[in-house]
Order: sequence, then C-alpha cells, then structure tokens
Amino acid sequence: MIFGKNKSLACFNAKPSAEYRVVCFPCAGGGASMYRSWSEHLPDAEVWAANYPGRESLHSEPFAESVHAIVEQFSQQSDFFREKNVVLYGHSFGALVAFLTAHTLQQQGVGVLGVIASARRAPHLDPELKITELSEDRFMAELERLGGLPEAIRASEEMMAFYLPVIKADLKLNDEGKSTSDQILNIPVYLYSGTEDKVASVSELAAWKSSTTSRFEHKAFEGGHFFIQDRAPEFLASMRTVLATLTQEDGEDLIAF
Repeated sequence: MIFGKNKSLACFNAKPSAEYRVVCFPCAGGGASMYRSWSEHLPDAEVWAANYPGRESLHSEPFAESVHAIVEQFSQQSDFFREKNVVLYGHSFGALVAFLTAHTLQQQGVGVLGVIASARRAPHLDPELKITELSEDRFMAELERLGGLPEAIRASEEMMAFYLPVIKADLKLNDEGKSTSDQILNIPVYLYSGTEDKVASVSELAAWKSSTTSRFEHKAFEGGHFFIQDRAPEFLASMRTVLATLTQEDGEDLIAF
C-alpha cells in the first residue's frame, strides 16, 4: 500500500503504467478499505481511495467539523491530481465529497475527467430530515429504515460499537453539507442509484442534472442503499464502461448508459 502526502489517499495496488486514476470516496462511516478490491475489477485504472479524519490511516485525528475541511485535505494535494488524468467517484456521503472536491480542483485549474456518484441526493439540496438531530432511538430506527448500515456491521455488537460514532460524525456532515448555487461542474456527471434505496427520492436524484453544464446520465440498479456491493459484478462492469467513455481520446460521444 502507498499513501498520498497526508495519508488521506491510499492505493492498495499501484499501477505506474496506468494512464488514469480513479479516486474513490467512501460512505458515512467508511474508509479506504471499502474499495480495496476495486483495482482487480478496474484493470485499466490505478485506484486510489480516500480516508476521512478519525479512521484507518487517519485514525488518530479528530473527526472533521465540516465537509469543507475534508475536501481541503484532498484539494491541498493538487500535484497528485495533476500527475495523471483522474475520475472521482463517491458513494452516498462520498458523492458529496467527490463533487465538492471536483469543484475545488476545477477552481484551481486542475482538470478532472468526470464525477461518478451513487446513492445520494443532489449536492445542492437540503435533506428532508436531519437524521443526526433525532433522539438515539429514532436515529437508529431511521438509519435502519434507510438501509444505511451494511449487514456485516449490523450483525455484530462489537462492530456497531466501533463504527457507530464514525457513522454519526459523517452523517452530521452529510446533513449539514451542501454545494452553493454557483458551485457547478463543467465535466460529465454519471449517477447510479438503487431502485429500493430510500435515501434519495426520484426528484432528488434527477436534481443532479443541474450540478453540471456538461453531460448528465443516470442509471438505476435493483437493490437498496448498498447495491454497489450487492450487485458488485454488474455495477463494476457498468463503471468500466463509464471510465472507458470518459478516458477515450474522442470526447464527443460521451453516452455510457
């Protein structure tokens, strides 16, 4: 494993000859290891994964106080993003981080080929309900209803005790963080969602279209919030198609779905 300069970015399988990188941002409570196996399924890419403060390589750091503080950890590494062509991907809370990181890099004059997002409302929308303002019982009930906990964590009291504070810290930022009206990308945005996912409504997903002046496409997979794991082979096959489209030399035809 190799790390970026502040250990917020990790690569489990370096591919120096790869022509582009995919930088993956995890969901609430997640870390870089969420994407450990993706390099095997995206053979043409060098896959990097993000860590937020308070977990894995940044476990000794306090949780971030805002999503913008998280984004700053990555935008400070503009040299990394200039080294090769790069695509940003984020799941759920990670979709917000990916979007805001892409916009910050865009403002710095750092090119990003595209953003791939999954399982989250558009970045400029407020949540219908701020889950972290609920009582403990209602919080857990709502988290269960939304399907926001992987089965492996739900099934273990020890893992719940370890991960729940991390999840709650990220969900607070997810509740409060959003883009402003002038934060719009000029690169393609590809969105994935699960047909049974209750985290975002149809209209909240469709609102991603206004987040970019470039192409927007949306594809739904059968499943709930963690369809990217439950339908991993099909999902990653679709991602390969999107990545091939974004990295082709002739960028005129960008329809991937």
